[in-house]
Amino acid sequence: MAQPRAVYKGGAWLVTSVVLAYAGVVHAQSYPAKPVRLVVGNAPGGSDDFHGRLVAQKLTEALGQQFLVDNRGGSGGMVSRSLVAKSPADGYTLLLAAASMATSPHLYSKQQADSVRDFAPVSLVAKTYSVMVVHPSMPAKTVKDFIALARGRAGKVNFGSTGVGGGPHLNAELFCNMAKVQATHIPYKGAGAGIYVDLLSGQLDFYIGPISTALTFINASKVRPLAVTGAQRSPKLPEVPTMAEAALPGYEMSGWYAIFVPVGTPSDVVATLNAALVRQLAAAELRDALANVSSEARSSTPDELAQHLKSEIERYGRILKLAGIQPQ
Repeated sequence: MAQPRAVYKGGAWLVTSVVLAYAGVVHAQSYPAKPVRLVVGNAPGGSDDFHGRLVAQKLTEALGQQFLVDNRGGSGGMVSRSLVAKSPADGYTLLLAAASMATSPHLYSKQQADSVRDFAPVSLVAKTYSVMVVHPSMPAKTVKDFIALARGRAGKVNFGSTGVGGGPHLNAELFCNMAKVQATHIPYKGAGAGIYVDLLSGQLDFYIGPISTALTFINASKVRPLAVTGAQRSPKLPEVPTMAEAALPGYEMSGWYAIFVPVGTPSDVVATLNAALVRQLAAAELRDALANVSSEARSSTPDELAQHLKSEIERYGRILKLAGIQPQ
């Protein structure tokens, strides 16, 4: 390796690029030198927490240092994002971001942390998909049947969601817009348990929520699946068509998880984290673990993640505008 040297010029000693390159190599080789915190914007036990703990475990194995999950729920992920944005940009505080990172700019007029300006992208982790379900007593056997039924009950059809601007809400709003259906939105608190109670009792007409949660009810024949939201059929529900196949060409909705760090984090640290994630996400063990909860392992380069976030912010903005949702 070339030795560090300095050049005397204009009355001052200037460090050459060789020194900077040497320092970068040393830093990359020493990172991580202590435990790393992975901040998750939701309470323990949910899907965010599961994905966070799985990532933390695999990064611990890959990099030989502990990655510890720190659950910081609240305000649609803003609490966790604010915490990470204000943390030192040294690679020892990471954010597990969900799709809410792309919706919050349209939902809240006052942002504690800017989703683009305050974070450096590392890699995508996974994509998640949803399924449209109805009660088995519903006359509609297909999405086309349901659309015809809903049009005949204009304004009298309702759907549940886990909150304004969340995945289930946006799934349903896009469906209603593309299907030209009028439906009433009923937001619930929590991860969806109350939604299924009311769906099973007939108080809700439909719900488009995570496949992982719906499977228990589908397998018990307590709800009927009509379509999945991805571009392809789910391996967990191979007989259920995509929404595009069933009735609405062009319909595709997915959630996602990704890793970000505070802006200004050294590029060699970002590269180390990215390489570890890409390697782990290509391994069968992690891919299978994600597939078991109906998630699809999906890595990316930092630049690809940056572009993905930008396009998601634009896409969700269009959907929220169609739904008439104004920033709070």
